[in-house]
Amino acid sequence: MSTSRREFLGNATKSMLIYTSFPAGLAVAGNEYQSDLYSGVIPLCQNMTNEISAQFTVLTEGKNPYAYRVKDVQGKDLPVRKWDEEHRKDSWYGIDKLIVEKLQADRLYHLQVIDKDSGTVLDERIFKSLPLNRKKNLRFAIISCSCDFYHHQNSNMWDHLFAELPEMVFVLGDSCYVDLGSDGSERDLWRRHCETRMTLAHFRQPRLIPTLATWDDHDYGENNQNKYYSLKTQSQRIFECFFGSMPVAGYQKGHGVGSVLTGFGQRFFLMDDRFFRDDPHSGGMMWGSAQQEWLLASLKENSKPSWLMNGSQYFSSYVGNESFQKEYMRNLADLTGKLRKTEAPVVFASGDVHFSEVLRIEPELLGYRTYEFTSSAMHSLNYPTSWYMRNPRREVHTWKHNFMIMKSEVLNGGLKTDSYCLGRRGQRLISHRGTIRRT
Repeated sequence: MSTSRREFLGNATKSMLIYTSFPAGLAVAGNEYQSDLYSGVIPLCQNMTNEISAQFTVLTEGKNPYAYRVKDVQGKDLPVRKWDEEHRKDSWYGIDKLIVEKLQADRLYHLQVIDKDSGTVLDERIFKSLPLNRKKNLRFAIISCSCDFYHHQNSNMWDHLFAELPEMVFVLGDSCYVDLGSDGSERDLWRRHCETRMTLAHFRQPRLIPTLATWDDHDYGENNQNKYYSLKTQSQRIFECFFGSMPVAGYQKGHGVGSVLTGFGQRFFLMDDRFFRDDPHSGGMMWGSAQQEWLLASLKENSKPSWLMNGSQYFSSYVGNESFQKEYMRNLADLTGKLRKTEAPVVFASGDVHFSEVLRIEPELLGYRTYEFTSSAMHSLNYPTSWYMRNPRREVHTWKHNFMIMKSEVLNGGLKTDSYCLGRRGQRLISHRGTIRRT
């Protein structure tokens, strides 16, 4: 069935009106958030960004691609090019991957989406470059489990996240539930990603925030799937269309959909916990041998404190939930033994379990105290868990819908962390401060 551009934009506008409610305080946040040309009808995501370049993913009207323009606050044009695209014959929607270059550190810019036929500006977003070489602390968000089926009740969660103004967002799995409302085909994997991108308010905000992601089972393809999933290669391509970035200064591709960001005196490893994952309780590995060796070799390159970010949890054995400890105990023991010998201190971050918690990891494992920060769920099925999910390592916990804001500051030989989780009403649910230092 064909759809006109007018119908496409009309549907996008209806989606925005149904699912978003921008924060009332936005208008007084300052002129840097204002754009006379902002409409919010085009779903946009800012991806990898450094001092001189920024990358974007645009959900397009598949048969009529857009034109793009980037300008600074003085109106000067900057070079913008399309470095990748995906347009499928069985879908009305397409993807354009853009990179903007010759940026200056910490400056504001305007990205315009333009109707190629009429030259009309359809949408405009404000974005900023990201000074990775800055030495002071980074303030970022950690989220997971953003099921679009639950978005209507919790759309304001994204507005609360935007109001916190994190410099980056890390999505740790289940960014899209491709296995819900799907027949399991490649066509439906693509369709579910498009539907989620059309729905979530994160992609409609007036100002964009750099967003990096890895996956877990629901955005991989099927519940609890591993390396034997038959569509894993097709799923990887689709996921990278929506969240992937090209390598630039400060950013490298890892294995599968994994990657590593280096900046702010730290490293952030986004691990692929599905593509190479062995069967559980088989004596196998979660990340596969090649990916694990890549991680260990990368950590040994320098002593910068490093975040190990994963879809599944590390140090838990909760009933009904997957985890590194529960399903790959021998692999986890081997990994922690090798991490103990690396000079770089590590911190763990995860998603998946539909509650958030901070676990204190005892010094006996790595030779120093560290933590696992789990952030889940942004909006998905949730229920009270504290009465049957207990963990002696747990320091704080909440089962309500939430996201985590983290400040991490580099110390001599480690990190100082300051985190809190906000709920659907913007209330602070839990908070935590910690120090990770190899002594």
